[in-house]
Amino acid sequence: MIRILTIPLLLFSLFIFGQDPSSLLSEANSLYEQKEFEKSGIAYEKALSITTGSASDYYNAACSWALAGNTEKGLSFLNLAAVNGWSNLDHVKRDSYLYSLHGENEWTDILEKIQSNKDLIEKDYNKPLQQQLEQIYVKDQMLRQLYREAEDKFGRDSPEMNYFWELISKQDKQNEADVEKIINEFGWVGKSEVGGKANMTLWLVIQHAPLEKQELYLPRLQASVKAGESSGSHLALLEDRILMRNDKPQIYGSQVITNPETGNQEVYDLFEPDFVDERRASVGLAPLRDYPKRFGITWDIEQKEK
Repeated sequence: MIRILTIPLLLFSLFIFGQDPSSLLSEANSLYEQKEFEKSGIAYEKALSITTGSASDYYNAACSWALAGNTEKGLSFLNLAAVNGWSNLDHVKRDSYLYSLHGENEWTDILEKIQSNKDLIEKDYNKPLQQQLEQIYVKDQMLRQLYREAEDKFGRDSPEMNYFWELISKQDKQNEADVEKIINEFGWVGKSEVGGKANMTLWLVIQHAPLEKQELYLPRLQASVKAGESSGSHLALLEDRILMRNDKPQIYGSQVITNPETGNQEVYDLFEPDFVDERRASVGLAPLRDYPKRFGITWDIEQKEK
């Protein structure tokens, strides 16, 4: 049986008075990204006490509490994620953030709810095509997931790494041929037809394709995004890459390059950089300040609004 959390009315009124749910959720998301899990759990709990969040909000709250060592709250919020439509069963099962919940009696009940959500969403999917695209996704990502480990072991300019990239290039060409056949037969299939992961595979393979193929299929992705069938953030990344390859400033700040003189990584030339966060928000991307940190880049351009 799922244990539902309750909060005494007096305490509830004290901590929510005058607080904006959206700002609380933003704070919770920021704390979650910083791995301040107990603090993010508290912030999610406050926000979700006064507003209905997305399934992802409840899921992140569950992860926060599980990692903070509060199994009861972790299960409760994971149940709420399921109630609010969470359907990514595979992710839940393999998410290391939730490992502490696996042995609890409620775990199986929650998985059954998520399975029901998944079955409902996928009842009209083209299952063979979904499976084919998800297999291509694995082929695209498998070697790339080993890139950092291989570079640390052999060195960036080593013969081993040259061979590594030859293997990736060979696989990319095969993936490209397979995806082109799919697009020519079925079009740029959307999330409602094959699911998010399979739909993302089309973008991922084209993102790794030669420039002429990116430009050829860009209108297909644009139309799919306009129809609500593909992610605006995927379109943004493809547009940035095409602009960069044409020696034009990017729009969303997604492309990072290595400076040939210093060897340091830097954000590629950006159109009106003091408005980039506004543009990123319009396609569902987080502010740029955190993204370059992954590459050791400090981003400190003050943002404005038009």
